[in-house]
Amino acid sequence: MSVQAASVAVSQPGDARGRWLQRLRQRAFRVAPADRGPVVLRHSRIYILPTRRGYALIGTLLVMLLTSLNYALSLGLAVTFLLSGLVATALLHSFRNLAGIEVKPLAAGDAFAGEPMSFALSLAAGRCERSAIVVAAAGASARARIESGGTRTITLAVPTQARGRVALGRVTLASDHPLGLWRGWAYVHFPLAGIAYPAPELHSPPLPAAARATDGHGKGRGEDADLAGLREYQRGDPLQRVAWKAVARGAGWFSKSFEGAGGQGPLQLSFAALPARMSTEAKLSRLCAWVLAAERAARPFALSLPGVLLPSGMSEAHRRAALTALALFPPDS
Repeated sequence: MSVQAASVAVSQPGDARGRWLQRLRQRAFRVAPADRGPVVLRHSRIYILPTRRGYALIGTLLVMLLTSLNYALSLGLAVTFLLSGLVATALLHSFRNLAGIEVKPLAAGDAFAGEPMSFALSLAAGRCERSAIVVAAAGASARARIESGGTRTITLAVPTQARGRVALGRVTLASDHPLGLWRGWAYVHFPLAGIAYPAPELHSPPLPAAARATDGHGKGRGEDADLAGLREYQRGDPLQRVAWKAVARGAGWFSKSFEGAGGQGPLQLSFAALPARMSTEAKLSRLCAWVLAAERAARPFALSLPGVLLPSGMSEAHRRAALTALALFPPDS
């Protein structure tokens, strides 16, 4: 017991130091999405450093000051102090241009993988006019000017690389107004995330056969009741639909296209029914293309994934639920 108590006593200072450093890092850089509501930029969030132009001007003023002191140039000292006051005034205006802005998260959009996703933020100017405010996050940026007492909605088009949840991440508000001598910036970090759906498969096969219905004589009839014609074979078509006679004649590869009384029945989109040689991402892309095709054809559909079963439906909410299930499907399943 004494050894355990000693180890606890030794570990406590280290844990406290780690928690203190974590709080300091969060306060300085906003690495975690801890801003739950509207944020008003105050002095504790605003950082200011000279720009390249500002460093060049400050260096020039130092040279002017040393030269004027060395040669006792009263006019040189007057010009140096005058320009130094201008630089200090620009610093104050750069701070006031950011101080008091209220930032509020609005909405996160949705998109298909590879397309930009829109995030909306609201900026309220307060009592002062705000000029040349640059809002940047996750590789996207926008520039805004807000009138005194006005509100501006900023939309950031964040690029997406893969399906799943896409977080907006840390947002940087910056400005070098008025003279470009100082750059002021502040961080906000909202828990705002959108959904990136799988990219739909290009040139996907036609929709699978509808669920079979039963007529009055007890015979099953479905979408493939009548032969509608032939079309070019596409990778992934069921082998039973291949026109083998045309293949045997050397005419090429074709697939049979059917239509029938059951053609407008509910579709069964199943992950397990797809060819086993297809990868998980390829299956999700094909199911995504079929969901969009079913929506365009006004066909009700049901979606079956390992661990997920959506009943048959046909609505915007049903389509969104199906695409969300595809987007959040575990990648290694």
